[in-house]
Amino acid sequence: MIEDVLSHIKIDDKKRLVVDEELNAFLFDVIKNKSRVAHSISVAQLSFDIALSNNLDNPEHYLVAGLLHDLAKGLDTNTLKTYMTRYFKEYLDLPSYTYHQFISVYLTQKYFNIHNENLLDAIKFHCTGKPKMNSIGKIVYSADKADPLRGYDSNKMINLLKIDYNEGFIYTLNENRIFLLNKLYKGESTNNRLSEECFAYYLK
Repeated sequence: MIEDVLSHIKIDDKKRLVVDEELNAFLFDVIKNKSRVAHSISVAQLSFDIALSNNLDNPEHYLVAGLLHDLAKGLDTNTLKTYMTRYFKEYLDLPSYTYHQFISVYLTQKYFNIHNENLLDAIKFHCTGKPKMNSIGKIVYSADKADPLRGYDSNKMINLLKIDYNEGFIYTLNENRIFLLNKLYKGESTNNRLSEECFAYYLK
């Protein structure tokens, strides 16, 4: 349940998230990487901040989606493919780097019994995006890309998202499109139909 996750998180008087040792240990056990756990907590914080700044209902849902969006990052490619074949075979044609977004939904349901459709949809498409994303989806997608721990200056993205998450999402989406195109020019294959559909829908 969402409440079970939140029971392990303290929000101090400055709206900063403090994840307790039990949940921290669990996240590390599943994700198996300290920097990735730190990224997940940072995305949770940023998603929560953006939701609060935009006066959105249930900002804690944004927090939980951000925290759990990368649960499957600790799985190897073969295990991811096994899960994809079993539960998400309609997306097997996508590049393997996208698989974790789908399997993270499965793990969120398995470990936390969360079945909120908007929250799960945000996790399911946080890497690729898709057309007609809900507010949690737009914000978690953007917070994932704008996470300060990624090591580049994302202040413009973050400031825009806090003023108007829709405008900030469009800006972040375009920045990610440029990033992917640059990788493509360097010979790295980043094409996937979901991102292309997302770009076509929002970047008209």
